[in-house]
Amino acid sequence: MTHHDRRTFLRAVGLGTTGVLASNYAADAVSAATTITMEGAGYDIWNARDEFHYYYTEVDGDFDVTVRVDSLEDTDDWARAGLMVRQTLNDDAEHAMIRKTPGNETSFQWRSDDGNDAESTTSGGTGEAEVSGGTMSATWQRLVRSGDTIEAYGSTDGSNWTLIADISPGEIDFAGSAYVGLAVCSHNEGTLTTAEFSNLSGLSPGSNQDIGSVEVGGSVSTDSGGGGGGGDTDPVVSTGSASSVGTSSATLSGSLDDLGGASSVDAYFEWRESGASSWTATGSQSLSSTSSYSQTVSGLSADTDHEFRAVADASDGDAAVGSTNSFATSSDGGNGGTSGDGAYFDLSDGFASPDWFDDSVTVHRVTEATRSALEDAVQGSSHRLVVFETSGTIDLGGNELEVTADQCWIAGQTAPSPGITLTQGLFQVNANDCVVQHIRSRVGPGDSGNIQGNDSFNSADGTSNNIFDHCTASWGVDECMSVGYDTTDTTLSNCLVYEGLYDPYGDGSDHNYATLVGDGADNVALLGNVWAKTRGRVPRLKGGTRSTLANNVMYFFNEATNMDGDTEASIVGNVYIPQDLEDTAIEDGNAYLEDNVTDPSSTPLTGGTSELSSRPLWPSGLSAMASGDVESHNLNYAGARPADRTSNDSRIVSEIQNRAGDDYTDSPYDYWIADHEEVGGYPQLPENTHSLNVPSSGLRDWIDQWALSVEDPNASPP
Repeated sequence: MTHHDRRTFLRAVGLGTTGVLASNYAADAVSAATTITMEGAGYDIWNARDEFHYYYTEVDGDFDVTVRVDSLEDTDDWARAGLMVRQTLNDDAEHAMIRKTPGNETSFQWRSDDGNDAESTTSGGTGEAEVSGGTMSATWQRLVRSGDTIEAYGSTDGSNWTLIADISPGEIDFAGSAYVGLAVCSHNEGTLTTAEFSNLSGLSPGSNQDIGSVEVGGSVSTDSGGGGGGGDTDPVVSTGSASSVGTSSATLSGSLDDLGGASSVDAYFEWRESGASSWTATGSQSLSSTSSYSQTVSGLSADTDHEFRAVADASDGDAAVGSTNSFATSSDGGNGGTSGDGAYFDLSDGFASPDWFDDSVTVHRVTEATRSALEDAVQGSSHRLVVFETSGTIDLGGNELEVTADQCWIAGQTAPSPGITLTQGLFQVNANDCVVQHIRSRVGPGDSGNIQGNDSFNSADGTSNNIFDHCTASWGVDECMSVGYDTTDTTLSNCLVYEGLYDPYGDGSDHNYATLVGDGADNVALLGNVWAKTRGRVPRLKGGTRSTLANNVMYFFNEATNMDGDTEASIVGNVYIPQDLEDTAIEDGNAYLEDNVTDPSSTPLTGGTSELSSRPLWPSGLSAMASGDVESHNLNYAGARPADRTSNDSRIVSEIQNRAGDDYTDSPYDYWIADHEEVGGYPQLPENTHSLNVPSSGLRDWIDQWALSVEDPNASPP
């Protein structure tokens, strides 16, 4: 340890008061009577990236901030709440944080540079600790920046301070300006934890937002002791995202999270071209309660990067400014959004065709995240387009929801971020000539455990010409995503299928399966999909079926592509990454085999399969990728909204990339998922809204551009 003399001095100034530095920041203190209530989700603030909710302001130079952590809901022993300084608002940013946890007291953590693994006084950085074991019992926290040194203190009374650690230059180096505030993380994906703070001194936060790809959005509210937030505090406003970005216009979104005790707030946005010195304000909306709001700006320069931020002016004279977000206008002369590469496979590359779709379809808008709204949109007369003007989780209430309208195109890509997730019910296409795009379905056993034997998605028996493209299917209690018996011309393309549940009811029921192609199904195309963390049926090709499997990734399975004796298949360019390293990946049936690989290569590819000399079926004009390109491509593009993934989808992609199952090949049930609660439970996505300007002509190009905008980070909506 070094700098003992300086540390002795720091302890001395900390005794009895919050120290000399605190007096410099008294003007920026929140009233001691103010209670700050924060909700935050996220997998953790740890390793090389973070997920949490942050209430902050930008501070230039030294600071001395104190707060009392009054409570923290126990969503995990390592849920955390406390003071943080952060170099940027990126999820991998350099930071330092005092963390109060439900099960591990109060300690100090830091990330020495962007993208590095975090350390703490209890793990990886124990040599920096000034308290026994690197942790202490503390209700109060104090975070100090003095020059280039960050100091962390704890206290039981807010007067007598104990130094937990200090981090000096070389270990961590912040620039002159950094973001300082309160951070809350549930350490439980899909679940919010609630923390309450009071007596915040030395800081007056004005912005809040989620950091990283949290599955459930957090929030901040304040109450100055009069009840209902009636005291005089600053309002709280959050900057959202830009949507409907064209060559010269964009729709900006934000939310008013707290009125700060005022009777009303004028909410608006400021925008500018990136690098400009001054801001342009939009018109304002007078809000008397917390809500989201949006504003369309026009007159923007084409092919230009822009910045914007939410602003709130309260009726009592207080104000708040949200964080700065960015967007880029397109350069295509107004004929659609910016372009990107997108996935290798188009939804029309299989045997099913969407050629029935034209500009004469009726447009059905889903404006609320409810079962009834979705049901109304997908049932009834044929020849329709379903678009979404809301995001959110749609709870199907434990019962399946059928698409019964023939010629129905369900365009989940049109929803605002983070899109649509269905829970607690099978979503079944029981119609012909349908397309389902960019929807997630996580059926699970239901809140009461009464959902028996259901997939997350499937097509009904006897249906024809149906396409599931860029969908996510997980937590099935039979299979996750299947093709019905005696169906014709079905395509599953660019889908992410994972984590069937091996014990959803607590009775040992084991239906951890991926995909079944039912008896008699003909002309099935399975293209560019990813199957992960399921015991078998990856996929299961049953009797009398004829299928093409091209360029799929299969990860951590016990049994993969099993066929019956009269099954025919063309199996080309697939990557099999098994759990059972000694078993064959492709078994029985009759198949044309080309360019399929196993990883490790020592795993045998086939067993009992009658190998055909030519393809028994193959979509017209289809060309497969080389197997060496498949894993990287599919992990970039598979699933719903791959450029706007939710945390569970991101987690699975990361697990495959990092081969997280390697340590469990001999104990797979330690890696497979028994119940959806093991990974955070059913998600509750924020319900963001926007208005869609659906064109009267060029509809196919319009929905394709919406799809590209959520598939490729370089593309924007039309």
